[in-house]
Amino acid sequence: MASLHEGLFLDGSKGQYSRVIGDGWTFADRVFGGYTAALAATAARRESPHPTLLAAHVVFLEAARPGAIDVAVTELRRGRSTWAGHTVACQDGRPILTCDTWFGVRTAEAPFPATQSPIDTTSQPRPETHPSMEWLRELYPFLGVLEERAVDYPASADETGGPRCIEVWARPSVPTGDDPFLAQIVDLILVDAHLLDAAMRPRGLTAGLAVSLDLTVAWEPPSPNPGWLNLVALAGTSNDAFVACTGTIRALDGTVRATASQQGRIFAGWPGE
Repeated sequence: MASLHEGLFLDGSKGQYSRVIGDGWTFADRVFGGYTAALAATAARRESPHPTLLAAHVVFLEAARPGAIDVAVTELRRGRSTWAGHTVACQDGRPILTCDTWFGVRTAEAPFPATQSPIDTTSQPRPETHPSMEWLRELYPFLGVLEERAVDYPASADETGGPRCIEVWARPSVPTGDDPFLAQIVDLILVDAHLLDAAMRPRGLTAGLAVSLDLTVAWEPPSPNPGWLNLVALAGTSNDAFVACTGTIRALDGTVRATASQQGRIFAGWPGE
């Protein structure tokens, strides 16, 4: 797997960007939505004068296909410490994704106490001791960008009957280096890859097709080269095959890195509850 930095390279400037997406980020005949969202956030980062993602809201309109994609960024607000932008990704003249982002300047030390205390992880098993999730890469090769370990996750594509939650450890297969923004992109990819798994788990991960409708991520102050990340995702009850999921990413020391929420739709045999 190439480095994430290479995978996010965009041609263009001044709010107009493009890229040809190859097969490495696909499953079936569609592009992984988390990657398209990452490209949109990267285009916004090119326009923002401030380095740090504060929040992103992604709306998935259509699945991208391998091939050329155009990404346009509109500046909505520019301040001394914040910047807001609206990004639209198009393919064959059709909008496939929108992404609204806030960027800002965050100091090394927060002026107020943290709102969420770290979880004590000293007595918990190391991530490396948990079962590998290598089998999942066979279904979704784009997950090669991550090394993943299962804490509470199906052991195979055929497993059914689990609770409406998942927990995994993950880290970049290729280190992201010293750029905190790349570490935030790892967070974005991780939550879009797995939040809807919590909804699919009782019936089995391959019992239907989970489609992301939107994704919202809010970040705590980021750190470069995050190492192991712990994701816990929970699914609400479905309503006519629509389901809302939430997730929290923590660093190895238990501190919160990001929180996320996602609305999804389940197709093919999902029984309404």
